[in-house]
Amino acid sequence: MENKETFNLVTHEYERYRPVYPSEMFDDIFTYLNLNNEDSILEIGCGTGQATGGLVSKDYTNITCIELCSNLAGAHQTFH
Repeated sequence: MENKETFNLVTHEYERYRPVYPSEMFDDIFTYLNLNNEDSILEIGCGTGQATGGLVSKDYTNITCIELCSNLAGAHQTFH
């Protein structure tokens, strides 16, 4: 079984137990990359949206997410 198939089998556990990224990590990334809120972000392997949520919480809204695991992509949160 390939790794991408493994995550399809454990989607609910992954979503439940996956730690949340600390807010400071996003501050450091944005500072290091000199990003502003209007910049486009491509998130590859977004899983269930843990990092996406951190990006949105920092007022980044131009985010494109790519996830190959169909169950993880289906579990991805919608952020407003």
